[in-house]
Amino acid sequence: MIVHKGIKALGFENARRGQPFFSGVFSIEFGGEGILINRIWRKAVSVAAMLGMLALAGGQSMAAEQGQLPVRSNKEVTVPAQIAFTSNQQLFLLDLQDKNGAPKPITKDGLAEIVGWSGDGQWLLFVKYKGADRYSAPGYLWLVRADGSGAVQLDDRPVTGVPKWSPKRNQVAYIVNAGSSEQPRGVLVLKEVRDNGEVAAGAATPAAFFDFTWMPDGEAILTSTEAGKNRPMTFVLQNLAGQPLATYPLAEPPNVEEGIYALAATGMNVSPDGQLVAYYVRYNAASLSADGVPIQLFNLKQPAKKPIEPGTGLAYPQWLSWTANSQQLAFIDGTDRMATQNKHLKLANRDGKVVSASPADSVDTYPVWTAKPPYTLFFSRGKATNYAFDPKKVMVPGQRIWARDANGAEQPWTKGAEQTADYYPSPSPDGSKLLFLRLDRAEHGSLFYQADGKESELVKGITGDIGYYANYLPEWIAVYWNS
Repeated sequence: MIVHKGIKALGFENARRGQPFFSGVFSIEFGGEGILINRIWRKAVSVAAMLGMLALAGGQSMAAEQGQLPVRSNKEVTVPAQIAFTSNQQLFLLDLQDKNGAPKPITKDGLAEIVGWSGDGQWLLFVKYKGADRYSAPGYLWLVRADGSGAVQLDDRPVTGVPKWSPKRNQVAYIVNAGSSEQPRGVLVLKEVRDNGEVAAGAATPAAFFDFTWMPDGEAILTSTEAGKNRPMTFVLQNLAGQPLATYPLAEPPNVEEGIYALAATGMNVSPDGQLVAYYVRYNAASLSADGVPIQLFNLKQPAKKPIEPGTGLAYPQWLSWTANSQQLAFIDGTDRMATQNKHLKLANRDGKVVSASPADSVDTYPVWTAKPPYTLFFSRGKATNYAFDPKKVMVPGQRIWARDANGAEQPWTKGAEQTADYYPSPSPDGSKLLFLRLDRAEHGSLFYQADGKESELVKGITGDIGYYANYLPEWIAVYWNS
């Protein structure tokens, strides 16, 4: 357990990949000094020396057998896709179209965390931690070609927050701490990756914001700023040189004397047409935020209108998903930090009208639309269950990948044994093919492929941790479809 002193924010210093800014942290106030204690979320652990019994959940457990390499279990089935995945904390790449291909190790020590593929599939971003967990040692941003060659560290400074690819070109935006741990100074860095592997440095500007995301045209970045006394929380649109283009207040300034108030927008997801922003409203209290925050929609083209609030949920950007035509937002609604219960799929149209698409006794996660019409929504669904970690069992037994078609009809898309659970639906652009992870234990599973109603196991020995209360974030796999 690592104690960070002198950090005033009620949350993790920026939250590593896939988790909100408050994830994995709780705050205890002593005489105005915030003491942030990183929770390396594992099984329930007794911490007698820290305020008695504390229930710690999920996280850095690696139950997989160390030393066992992942193997390709089926070379007869080829898939027009390439995949990045983790096993025993290391990163591997595999071209699924190559029958003779085998998982290629990219890292050999520390801990690797997948960021994602570039828009053209030529490059993969990942964060490499020098230690065995994400909290006791800093992480550094790396880049590697899809064939596993040309791995290069993009910055010699630790990266914070979530690096993000431009939606239009091979350009990445990320934040580094250019100061010290005592006096941090965030800097937003832009770098372009050229086809020959040369990395061209772009702008480096102060990261004076809470969170950021690319605009769909790749020509601007949307940032969120914190609320404070006489200061509303806002969106600020800035160009790639860091110059502000427009400011959008999202609410009235808070009454800070009340103690708890809405602090800032986070996890922003801009509709493909660039008009609507879906986001979470984080409070200035980490524990309160960890159990669910408002989900809102804001229209950048009609800034005088107040944001619409279609639901409440856990602040995971991966749980917000727009159709390519910007007409529907799929999101996971529900309070309580446990990802194994009270999480329900809902859909909102552009006006905020909500359709509930989830039985009361189910638990849903990770909605993903197909890229091409008619848009089909894939997601994970199982029977809701109390949170209980057992390394030999899956967290939500019998969880399958489901599909909801354009007419609203839903059906399970995968089939498997009750002692397994399916995660990370990765449909092909037209939805005719599906790659997904099937777990046989809480922290161990295989890559599966489904096409024409037939399932095939492709890679054995994929491992990771269950994340914050079984959210299974950051992702263990990242798929890029070649077609």
